[in-house]
Amino acid sequence: MTPDGFVSTSLAKRMIARMRTAHQRRRIAIFSGPPGIGKTTAIDAFRSSEAQSVVAVKIARRNAKEVLVLQHALEEFRQTISRSARAVPSSIWELRRYLFQEICNWTGADIAEVKAGRYAPTDAHRFTLVFEAQNLSREAIEVMRFWNDADRCYAPFPLGLVFVGNNEFSLQVDGDGQSPISAAVADRALYVEAFDYADLTDDDLRMFIQGRGVTDPTAQTAILRIYRAPRAVRSFRRVQDLLDDLNAVTDGRPITGHTVREAMEFG
Repeated sequence: MTPDGFVSTSLAKRMIARMRTAHQRRRIAIFSGPPGIGKTTAIDAFRSSEAQSVVAVKIARRNAKEVLVLQHALEEFRQTISRSARAVPSSIWELRRYLFQEICNWTGADIAEVKAGRYAPTDAHRFTLVFEAQNLSREAIEVMRFWNDADRCYAPFPLGLVFVGNNEFSLQVDGDGQSPISAAVADRALYVEAFDYADLTDDDLRMFIQGRGVTDPTAQTAILRIYRAPRAVRSFRRVQDLLDDLNAVTDGRPITGHTVREAMEFG
């Protein structure tokens, strides 16, 4: 566990490795999975490791369209990279132009040279947008692929794109035969992966529990036994809730196996 609370679980390592590869190769990666398994913390860790070339975009409004997605992307880019204080437009064409210009300024590329096709990005010129994507519309995700398309790219060079979503971002088709990810986007993706609670191993949960201050092996084993039950949800949030309850019972004293068994018996 790192000082900022990040737990390097097997799932987090897998996500970060795939995001880093997609970033290095300027490709698309798509991940989905239930809440509480560490997707957001994996995004934060990846972004921190590539602080000057990765921007994470979170959009709260449901079914967000292209304009809102580009507005958030432009704002996050400016806050992270360019520090520009210019206004954020509401026109799709202006948004595309502004984002194009900001990326050119970031790389030091001459806009006229880029538009004339006389610009070749260096290995250092890689940039990736990471979207917490469950609120993005299918149409917005479809349009975003043109920021990655090598042939008709909206950017000076293909941007890496990572889409990460919860269960509502399921990669399966709905009753109308639609998926949030179109065939064109999925075909361009380097990774398309769906996680589940079962992807959190006992070792992952033990690492999390230990990182939260429970060092007694009998207590760790007792807690893990709870989350091996058939209906147990192996979510870090659920584990944290249990640890909060146990800490309240012990009133700051160390949590032991006896504490856990007693709490579950009378809880």
